[in-house]
Order: sequence, then structure tokens, then C-alpha cells
Amino acid sequence: MSNQPSDDDPNQPSRDVSDPLVSVVVVTYNSEKTIEETLSSLARQTYPTDSYELIVVDGGSTDDTEAIVEEYDAAFHVVDGGTIGACRNHGIDVSSGEYIAFTDSDCAVPATWLDSHVERIESPNDDIEGQDDVTIAGVGGPNRPFPTDPWFSKLVGSLQGTVFGSGGSPQSYAIGEVRLVRSVAACNVMYDAAIFDSHRYDDAVNVGEDAEFHFRLSEAGYRFVFDPAIAVSHHLSSTFGAYCKKSRSYGYAMARIQRRHGKVIRWYSALPSLALGGGMLAVLADLAARKARYVPLLLAAFLLVSGYGTAQVYRDRRSPTALLVPIMLAAQYTYYGIGFLEGLAAPDPVSQDLP
Repeated sequence: MSNQPSDDDPNQPSRDVSDPLVSVVVVTYNSEKTIEETLSSLARQTYPTDSYELIVVDGGSTDDTEAIVEEYDAAFHVVDGGTIGACRNHGIDVSSGEYIAFTDSDCAVPATWLDSHVERIESPNDDIEGQDDVTIAGVGGPNRPFPTDPWFSKLVGSLQGTVFGSGGSPQSYAIGEVRLVRSVAACNVMYDAAIFDSHRYDDAVNVGEDAEFHFRLSEAGYRFVFDPAIAVSHHLSSTFGAYCKKSRSYGYAMARIQRRHGKVIRWYSALPSLALGGGMLAVLADLAARKARYVPLLLAAFLLVSGYGTAQVYRDRRSPTALLVPIMLAAQYTYYGIGFLEGLAAPDPVSQDLP
């Protein structure tokens, strides 16, 4: 398949001189199971086919990822052993578009994805509060589970749509209006390519590379326009074990990034670790006093939080699986907290991967 129009197909959209050229970069690694649906969705865009180029940057896959990419009209580049940050930078280096869009190789985008991003980035909402005081770096939107994904993935998506499941991160949390944000997920973003003249991803950062990059952009006065209507489908964790592992990796990555900058990037990132420490102290204090005083208070607070999250997920899912939310939140906070502590304690140079 190709994302280029056929000369004898009058139904294919053709380029208008006013259509800016967009470079779409997909970073991948051993994605043979998912990358075809990503590329297929990008090949079906309503945006004129000769107004966007497709670039796949591979971190050194050992499966059939390259063979699948060869079936599409996409430039294929390999950064063998490269971090995600390095692969994103390589995609930027070989791009020629006025705008550069990123999605991931486990995502699928709607047919109007590029049209919607270009329209939003070129015509930002004049009613967005604070827009005149910042420079717009780009546009982003949420990511949601695939309709065909397992029930657990959908439950994860619903949980991440709550403030306690996402920490309020706009890429997951169910924000219902167009607004300015400091960061968006790199699986659903379009940048003004001009920002890359002076700002780049960090080649040394793997997991959490988008959060680290967007933190630096926000410090320089940039903001993103978040549009909840521009969503992509994303394969979320399909098993409880994968969900715990990802939570741990996110905690580890956030601690590593904050160590790198010597400052707090997200105020809530240390809360799970503090909660773990507080829980252990509460247990020790109650054991020493031989009386249950602090532990019941902590359990009551957790039940209040998880009960609120359960109610929100049930409203979204209308399924008894929402009753699993307390267990999932406990696991998420525990593994994130452990990962965060590991990231703080890791010796320099900080490893890119979990120990």
C-alpha cells in the first residue's frame, strides 16, 4: 500500500498550494504486531496525500518490522540501539515539513487526524485563556484504547481518564475543552517545525522523553493547544502484570528526569513514594503502640479516593469490572512509587532501563 495518490484516481485528495507540507514521524522498535495498523491509518488520511511525508525511525528491530514498513510508501531509517529521544531527533533531522507530527507504532489515527491538527495549529481558538502570553509549540490530543482491545485495556483507559488514575495529565485525563497545557503525549502531537531550530529531544532520554522535552519547552515559555476531539487509538496494557510494569517504569523515568534537571517537574510525582513511606511508618507506629490508630486512617483515605475513582470508571464503562479499580490504583501507586525510589537511588549515570 502507499500513501501517494494514483494519477488515474480522481477520488484521491490532491494538494492545494495552501496546504502546508507535514512530516509524520513514527518511532518504532520490534513492532511487527502493531505497526501495520498504524501505517494503514496514516495511508487513509483525508489530508492531501502529496502534502505529507511518512517517516519511520527504527531503533534496531530484530523482528519483521522493516518488511512491513516496506509495503507502505514510507522512508525507513534505522538508529541502531538509539533511545526514543535519539530516534525522534533523527526523524526531525530528515523531515522537510512545515509541521512535524508524531504518533507511535502501537497507535492508529483517525482519517481526519492531519486535517484536524493542521486546522487547529493554524487557527488556534482565540478564546483560549492565556494564549497571548505564550508561544504555541504545537497541538496535541488524548489517546484512548482500541475498540477491539481486551476488557482490561479498556478498564485501564477509563481509569486513566480520572484525575486519580492519570494525575491530571492531559493525554489521559478526560479534559473536555480546548485549552493550553504544558505537555502532551508524543503519540499524538504536531509541532511547528520552527521550534526544532533551537530545541530538541534529549538523545540520552528513553522512557519519558516527551515529558522531559516538553518541560524544557514550558520553561522557555512554550505551551501546547490540547484538543480533546483529536484522539488516537492506543494499545494500553492488556494484563495486570504489564500494567504494574509500566507504572514502575513511569515512576523510574520521572525520578530520573527530575534528577537530571534538579527540580520538580510534576508536583505529584513523589506522592506515591511518600505514601509508601507513610504507610510503613504508620504500620510501625501502630505495632509499637499495639493499637490501630494510623493505619485505619490511611485505609479510610485510600477507600475514599478509590471509591471516587470506581464511581467515575463505572459511569464510563457501565461494567462491574469497575470494582477492580481499588486494586488497580493500589498497584499503580505502589509500583510507581517503587520505580520513583529506584530512579532516585540509581547510581550515575542513571540507567535508561529498569534495574
